[in-house]
Amino acid sequence: MLSKTELCIKLSEDYADRATKGGANYDDAYEHYLTRCLNRDEEELQSQYKVQGLKVDTSDGFIISADLL
Repeated sequence: MLSKTELCIKLSEDYADRATKGGANYDDAYEHYLTRCLNRDEEELQSQYKVQGLKVDTSDGFIISADLL
């Protein structure tokens, strides 16, 4: 099970990846979402992580969205 911090990082990476497709700056999007996640309940974050279908790619440590599989 991932810690709250790890969940926030992974969800923020996913958010920033998606935001850049719309032309947003990756770092700005990442920081914005990370701040939001850190203020949320851990149970809620775990639910979102599961619903979004994110998983850790152990070969390089990056997350993979279910949309890309």
